[in-house]
Amino acid sequence: MAVKRKKILQTIQEKDGTYRYTGEYYRLRQEEASGKGRMTVPVILYLLTAAPVIISGCIDASVANAAFYVILPFVGEVSALFVLTWNFVKLVFHSRKIRSYVLDQAESRIPGAAVVLCGFALAGLLLSLAFLFRNGTGGKTAASILYLVCKSLTALLALGFRKSFLGLEWERMNPS
Repeated sequence: MAVKRKKILQTIQEKDGTYRYTGEYYRLRQEEASGKGRMTVPVILYLLTAAPVIISGCIDASVANAAFYVILPFVGEVSALFVLTWNFVKLVFHSRKIRSYVLDQAESRIPGAAVVLCGFALAGLLLSLAFLFRNGTGGKTAASILYLVCKSLTALLALGFRKSFLGLEWERMNPS
């Protein structure tokens, strides 16, 4: 805790009353051949991961309006997606020059949030299947199948996103 707090407090107050960060900055390591950053694949996978969560919340399926044991995993999915989004957006918008404490926080939270998202999606899938076997589709077979497909896609894409995020390499920038 003390080390993290020390990194955050690496600022100097200027004579005019403003503050300036004096800690280390990092940036995404560039690919030598193309000169482009490698953030494209994680961004696409993030968007593909978020889409089925949002879509499954909009589906009018019998399982989507079911018992609390079907709804609770969805609430967990949305919460994990929020944590994932919050931390990933900070890195995407500042990937050219990011403060060390922001990178440390995001690197420790994003992989875990992706695993939690996958876990909630799988729990939602299994509990939705249990609900369907017990109660049927209620005349909404296509919507129920789409709901289950969204849960499966969320789980797979969350793990793919995690893998692509862990493959990113960050380099310390020279002090300017």
